[in-house]
Amino acid sequence: MNTNKDTKYPPAMLRVAMRAGWVFAGVGTVILVTAFVGYKLGYRFGNNFKIGKLGIVSMEIPIINTDIFVDQNKKITTTKDNETVKLSLSPRQHTIIISRLGYFPWKKDFTVPSGGAVNLFPIFVTQNASGQIIKQNDPEYWKLRQQVLADKLPTKDSPRISKDGSVSIWLENNAIIVKFISPRSDLGLDSKVVIQPETQIKNVYFYKDRSDAVIFSTGDSVFVIETNKTGTQNFIPIFKGTNPHFIETDPNFIYVLDGETLMEVVI
Repeated sequence: MNTNKDTKYPPAMLRVAMRAGWVFAGVGTVILVTAFVGYKLGYRFGNNFKIGKLGIVSMEIPIINTDIFVDQNKKITTTKDNETVKLSLSPRQHTIIISRLGYFPWKKDFTVPSGGAVNLFPIFVTQNASGQIIKQNDPEYWKLRQQVLADKLPTKDSPRISKDGSVSIWLENNAIIVKFISPRSDLGLDSKVVIQPETQIKNVYFYKDRSDAVIFSTGDSVFVIETNKTGTQNFIPIFKGTNPHFIETDPNFIYVLDGETLMEVVI
């Protein structure tokens, strides 16, 4: 008995196997080439394994040597002041953390649309408030003190309007209310509660001429908070004292009256 002859495959089966192998190899090659071309063109897997195009995330970082952490695994450090940072990210949810020595961290969760753009606006607040005390023998002391004491909270009938004219804020039932005057697809035009603390709010202004953050005093502190609650609403202390009241006359600082002590505090 010729065992070698018995174990050989019939010619027809060999041809079928070879053809199948070539087909699989061809399909595999097409998939690899398609994936490579798609990657080069900027396509990535997004949420739920959907394929989309890379989007651009941009932000302006005012201070040199600021660390930017993307999804907790990628770190970028700025090399100059007022640096514009642009990142190409896959069309899915991401987290960015901004960290700088001496400043409170800032975090934002967001979703990058396929082929779209996302602009982020980090808030930088020092962990130790800086400024100067205005003494009572200073000619400006009594004038500024009176301005702080006379400051009126905005109301629905007399709200504060952001510098760009797009947003209004007022106080209602000890809640800071924000309303978008011009349309925004992500936020609509309805009024929304920014925050409603248990302690009385004494003053409220827009923060640094921005329309997406407000600065307010309550209890023993002054805080800044973002108006949009989507994707982490950053809430950061600016000043802590005893019973501070303040006015904002300049985008770079506030005048804080705490008891009889008047201070110019950098924000």
